[in-house]
Amino acid sequence: MLTEHKYQKLADTWDAKIKACCDKEDPDDPRGCDCCYDSWQDELKVVKTKYSESEEKARQLKDELTIVADRRDKLKMWYDELTKANDLARKICDQLEILLTQVEKISTNTGLAVQAIKTLYCMVRDFYMQVDLIKTKYDRLQNCIKCLNNPALGPGVGIMKCLEEYGKKLEIVIATRDEVIKMLMAAIKIACRINKNISVDFGLSTVITEWSTAFNCSVQCDDDAAPCPPAGAKANMTKTGTAPAQEDSCLGACSLEPILLFPVCKDPYYKCVDDQYETDKKAAEDLAKELLKENKKKEALLACKQSLESAIKETDPKSRCK
Repeated sequence: MLTEHKYQKLADTWDAKIKACCDKEDPDDPRGCDCCYDSWQDELKVVKTKYSESEEKARQLKDELTIVADRRDKLKMWYDELTKANDLARKICDQLEILLTQVEKISTNTGLAVQAIKTLYCMVRDFYMQVDLIKTKYDRLQNCIKCLNNPALGPGVGIMKCLEEYGKKLEIVIATRDEVIKMLMAAIKIACRINKNISVDFGLSTVITEWSTAFNCSVQCDDDAAPCPPAGAKANMTKTGTAPAQEDSCLGACSLEPILLFPVCKDPYYKCVDDQYETDKKAAEDLAKELLKENKKKEALLACKQSLESAIKETDPKSRCK
């Protein structure tokens, strides 16, 4: 039996495979007999790579979200300002309408005032013409009395005294003619100027009407018809009427000085700002969700990375075998 199991000398190359493995071992990172330690190190490398990728992606998402959210907030602020401008423009239209109604009434009254003053002028002119006629008759009567040369009709006596007093009063009335006529002419001039400057056909009424036209006060926000947009404005909108892509947006490269149409609510630029705001709002919401998802993934990878680093540190042969 001993002869059946007698000792056989091993070949000199029996440990060649082991030596080849040991020769390749890194002295700074020795491979131990613990298979978990070795697999953890390999897994740690993969986790570190994935964590770095996730961290970088989360950073990029955060930066993009910051840009989109900032632009969204600015668009919201600008949209609110445009809405306020539209509301103020409508209030101006309301005031213009009230003012135009009052001007029309004043224009009618001033027109009647001009006619009344002209009628008064005719009446005053006729009055002084009658006064001139009385003066003519008075002078003829005085000439007749002088021609009679009657001692009973001497100056300051009897009826002559009454005639003399009448003549003085007549002279006083005649003396007022120039001043009265002058004031009447001034009144007619002022009334005509007021009427001309306020009249519905021209003057203040025309100016108010022009302002009302400039603000398109007759167009309401809920009207189907809209004022014609400026040249090139329609080209910036898509066929569906929604805001196009950012590079083709009606906002353009620099949107600090838009040329607005009234009412602002019917301006294509107003709708473009609203559409772009809604687009950025949706994009910000999507980015926030994606960033949250990526942060969860990053935190999970970080926890895995820290766990592997802790486990490797505990099972490190260099520290365990001291």
